Amino acid sequence: MANILVVDDDALIRSLIASLLDSVGYETVVAGSGREMFECLKDHSFNLVILDLGLPDEDGLALARKLRTTSSVPLMILTGRSDMSNRLAGLDVGADDYLTKGVNPEEFLLRVRNLVARGGDVRDATIKPGGPILSFSGWKLDSEAYSLISDDQHVATLTPMELNILAVLARNAGRVMSRDQLLDAISGIDDAPSDRMIDSFISRIRKQIEINPRKPKIIVTVTGVGYKLVPDRNISA
Repeated sequence: MANILVVDDDALIRSLIASLLDSVGYETVVAGSGREMFECLKDHSFNLVILDLGLPDEDGLALARKLRTTSSVPLMILTGRSDMSNRLAGLDVGADDYLTKGVNPEEFLLRVRNLVARGGDVRDATIKPGGPILSFSGWKLDSEAYSLISDDQHVATLTPMELNILAVLARNAGRVMSRDQLLDAISGIDDAPSDRMIDSFISRIRKQIEINPRKPKIIVTVTGVGYKLVPDRNISA
């Protein structure tokens, strides 16, 4: 069963989340600060990190950004901040899902299950053999291992949801994919405004794979419709 790290400064909330996860068979570790979070990540492997934003030593958004520089482990933000600006900021720094505290336990567990099913391991940043490979523009995407690596062996830091979106674009190279179609490729993100969320994911993908993200050549915008992965760049499976 998956290992999950719960990071929250409130001991009662940590205990409640851990008890809920334990009740359905997950193994949980808890941390009360950003420092404790990174100590746990150094010593253990996890399939999911659940992160509060209001931590005593550092803001959760900054911690999420730091985490994404070294790991593609699935990340769920679970916080009391319900405004859209924080939600979009959380997704922009690399969270795979964003929930506000008080969420229905059944919905919470469903989203956890979906992230774990699509996830990897915090220490697993290499392509595994045997998975379906999509090659395009000097990149190889392993859609089974959820890894993206360049021809010169640079490993991109993308979340499972971002890799899902990229895989959909690559499999449909040359076709314009609407934001709604791209939303179908990810799990647990169904809150309005969906188009802005997809735009945030695309922005992060471009920062990883484009030479100049402000003038993208691989993933282009089709105004008023969605996005397209340019097909004339040796895309194969």
